[in-house]
Amino acid sequence: MSFQNKRPLYLNQTSDVSSFSNPKTTEQNFITCDPIKKYSDIEDCLSNLPQWVEKVVPLKKRCQYVVKNSLSDCHSIESDHYIHNRLDSRTVPKTLICHDYKGGYLTDSYVPVKDGDEKHIDKEGYTFYNWSQIDYFVYFSHHFITIPPLSWINAAHKNGVKILGTLITEFTDGAKICDEGIFNNRDSMKEFAFHLTEIVKLFGFDGWLLNIENEVKHPDLLKGFVEVLTQNIHKDNSENIVIWYDSVTKDGKLLWQDQLNCENKCFFDLCDGIFLNYCWNEEKLANTVKCAGSRRFDVFVGVDVFGRNMFGGGQFNTFKAVELVSKYNLSMAIFAPGWTYETMDKNPENTRFSRFLTRDDTFWFSLLPYLYTRPINDFFFTNFHLGLGQNSYSLFIQEQQTSRLLHPDRLNTIPQYETVLSLQNSCDCLKREYVGAKNVCLISKQGLRENSRSIVHNIFLCDIKLQGKIGVSVQTENLNFMETFLDWVLLTVLPSGSLRKIKLLGKIFW
Repeated sequence: MSFQNKRPLYLNQTSDVSSFSNPKTTEQNFITCDPIKKYSDIEDCLSNLPQWVEKVVPLKKRCQYVVKNSLSDCHSIESDHYIHNRLDSRTVPKTLICHDYKGGYLTDSYVPVKDGDEKHIDKEGYTFYNWSQIDYFVYFSHHFITIPPLSWINAAHKNGVKILGTLITEFTDGAKICDEGIFNNRDSMKEFAFHLTEIVKLFGFDGWLLNIENEVKHPDLLKGFVEVLTQNIHKDNSENIVIWYDSVTKDGKLLWQDQLNCENKCFFDLCDGIFLNYCWNEEKLANTVKCAGSRRFDVFVGVDVFGRNMFGGGQFNTFKAVELVSKYNLSMAIFAPGWTYETMDKNPENTRFSRFLTRDDTFWFSLLPYLYTRPINDFFFTNFHLGLGQNSYSLFIQEQQTSRLLHPDRLNTIPQYETVLSLQNSCDCLKREYVGAKNVCLISKQGLRENSRSIVHNIFLCDIKLQGKIGVSVQTENLNFMETFLDWVLLTVLPSGSLRKIKLLGKIFW
């Protein structure tokens, strides 16, 4: 990845068991998910698959509809409660997340040897949990071939999100791999494309991000590689995808364009999409729309959360870039959202969990108006576990989250939060709260103008076909011991199209 038009970023790749904070985490208890660091290691990897591939969860089929998020849809007066307008997901822009947390392959790469040991891998680590708001997840590192760890594959697949690995070549070593190895001749190119296709199939993920960040002597072979790989990937599974990163031009020059144009469109035309570099401006977005034509949703505009050479400056101002991308109805690729955790002081430990969630919720809530939400399309159980707790980290036990992005708690700890548009006069009737070491969804009427009336809070957005007897179980707790009446309501749609409201259990009196 590049953040300026001179050279790509290179991040720390250190990852070893000695850095773990949990003394129970040992190599005897876990097997690891590892990248392929050298071209010569590919065949050995394919012929000696790790044990963990047997634990890969298949990609869950998602609802084909989405709902456009709105700041005003958190609650409504009971008499005005309505079904959200649902849009065909093929007719709206997409959101891609590119994970880049400290170079990758940290505690997230460990897989318990024994079943039942998934609950506690380490004391802390980065988690992502807003799966209903995204379409693709890329696991990124600076190793030659990045194979996503099992924990991320399963977390994504359980939520119906496609997860991609990364192919990267860069600097002098990258040029040597390209010119003397994989793009030396057509046979070596086709063999490499075959190997990448096999890796996707055998490791159970869903495609590749191609990140060639060095000059290439044989650009025609590079183009052929993109075409052959995409064809192979689709032949094996038509749902798999290949995305090209905006780096090398049609002539093999390393020259980031920050837009879709005649210099990089040849690669875009041969695969499923392009991930644009981050140094764009509004003029380049307009040019991209013209160049993309009917494929504008296949263009993922790069948005760097660290804010390096980025429109708006990134960080808690990332929403400024996202707002402009949305104006042009283009898809977006949000790079390194782990900034919310990586740049946070981890001490004191007893507040680390809550401080991270405040930062992370603030970041994602700032993007809420520009994202779409996928309805839940299967029965579920949840305690809202994020894969991270006060003293534990494991993505393997992450659970379903609310469809509505929760309002951040303790906003006063976020510098200049008042400048975030979506937080100005925003409603916090659904927000995150902490009960002991757990996070919960707090429902509140405090501060609502309609406080004396019956209010409906929108928590789960579903697309589940119901027939026969259906059981719904909900556990609630009154945190302030005020007299409160609470109904649980299902707003359903009959085959005829008419609405039916079902109240569960009647009034719950606290």
